[in-house]
Amino acid sequence: MPETSASKLSSHQRLAWRRDAFRRMALSAAGLLICATSLMADDAATGNATTSGAATQASADNVEPQANGTRISSERPTPGQVAEAQTEAELDQVQEAPENDQSPVASLRSKLDAVEAEKARLSLQLDLLNRKQVDLEAQARELDQVRRQLYHSQTAAERAEIQAEALRTEIEQLKQQRELAAQKHTAQLTASELRLREHKDRLGGVDARLQQLEQQLAQREAQIARLEAGDARRAEAKDALEARIAELRSLLPAPEGGTVTVAVAEARARQDAENLERLIREGQGIRNPQLWRQIRDTENALHRSQYLLARAQGNHTLYRVRPGDSLARISAMVYGNDQSWTQIFEANRHLLDDPDRVPPGFTLVIPE
Repeated sequence: MPETSASKLSSHQRLAWRRDAFRRMALSAAGLLICATSLMADDAATGNATTSGAATQASADNVEPQANGTRISSERPTPGQVAEAQTEAELDQVQEAPENDQSPVASLRSKLDAVEAEKARLSLQLDLLNRKQVDLEAQARELDQVRRQLYHSQTAAERAEIQAEALRTEIEQLKQQRELAAQKHTAQLTASELRLREHKDRLGGVDARLQQLEQQLAQREAQIARLEAGDARRAEAKDALEARIAELRSLLPAPEGGTVTVAVAEARARQDAENLERLIREGQGIRNPQLWRQIRDTENALHRSQYLLARAQGNHTLYRVRPGDSLARISAMVYGNDQSWTQIFEANRHLLDDPDRVPPGFTLVIPE
């Protein structure tokens, strides 16, 4: 191959520059397109002189393998190989240009830097859009939750309206029954008055019969008064009975027809347990019979609260803690093994914070 002049790049420098250019162009497809366009424009500007030099170089490169006896493949090159060969030829043309003609390379680098800056800006915008999308999805979930709550509220309001309508219908029916009874009573009174007038007209001065009828009328009126008073007493008794029923329901769990839920029973038991712990702390080292009576009463109150909770949960077993007891020991006595203490602890989490601390006097619910 012919030697290169001093003003041109050496083969090693040209190979290194070519590798660096390919690495930069591989960073983005846009950089490759810009490089190819700039190289083609530079090729058109350099003219036939550079082209002839490149052709001489290419012919020398082709002649050397033939002189060494190497067989050239007759297969048709792929489009990628053609593009790579064209890019190498254009890079050779750029390298063989004078050293002071480096404006295409600088232009390519500036365009590459602009593409990288645009890529970074677009990446930043993509991150902002992703964050906005996450915020919109969170708002959509909150909106869906509000819609479900609104639907449940509307359903509860519709049920309340249906119940109110049923009550209004019942009240109207009671009013009609009362009016019918009043009309019947008025009709009876009118008939009595008519009969009384008829008797008066017939007997014409029979005072005895008249007095008798007046007495009967007075008795009826007294009877009506007694009936009305009885109705008033029955209404009062009914109200008192309903109040007593409501009071009893407040003492019964929901599965037994009462109004006490598991949460209410747990709250009552927790309050009794706190009172019991406070009284025990106050009574340590003190011989006060009245205080210890309060402690026993509070233990019994806690026992009743826990019994109510067990009934609300469907359990029927209770255990009052004695001095020296532990959850493992209680589990061994109840279940026959000391490994089921966690069930007892979970069933009494409203009272116990530490499984190793079980105060004596506490009543525990034992799950089935």
